[in-house]
Amino acid sequence: MRSRIFIVTGEGKGKTTSAFGMALRSLGHGRRAAVIQFVKRESGGEAEALRRIPGAEVLCCGLGFLPRREDAVRREAHLKAAHDGWRLAQERLTDPAVGTVVLDEIFHIMRFGALDEASVGAALRALPEGKIVVLTGRCAPESLIALADTVSRIECVKHAFRQGIRAQECAEF
Repeated sequence: MRSRIFIVTGEGKGKTTSAFGMALRSLGHGRRAAVIQFVKRESGGEAEALRRIPGAEVLCCGLGFLPRREDAVRREAHLKAAHDGWRLAQERLTDPAVGTVVLDEIFHIMRFGALDEASVGAALRALPEGKIVVLTGRCAPESLIALADTVSRIECVKHAFRQGIRAQECAEF
């Protein structure tokens, strides 16, 4: 069975939810799944539900929204968290027992400068046979889009936040 690389990108809502669905599919087939969330410091409802399923692992490796470049102290903490998350991701990517690996919001931390395209691309090109990898976030780099087998771009047609409606439990988290 060949390895597969999926990218879910774009400005619309649903990238993480789609990726969690891929992890759930893997679990339904009796394979282990690991989700590494690079921005979130606390898990949402989908993470809590997934953690209840045997064989699922959800790791929140972020520190929340990323600070401006001028905030050097907070920036360093975010860079360290991203590097720690990437180390965990690399372990899961090479672990033959983990069938599906979700790298949630990886493109966000790449744009932040915490990871470079070359490192991520090299890890994806070296995947062991049968691994399913799902990468999410806005602004997927062209080099990784070219490497992927399937790329979905989610478009935002209308969003509640733009109408002044705040994020709501069970809808956005």
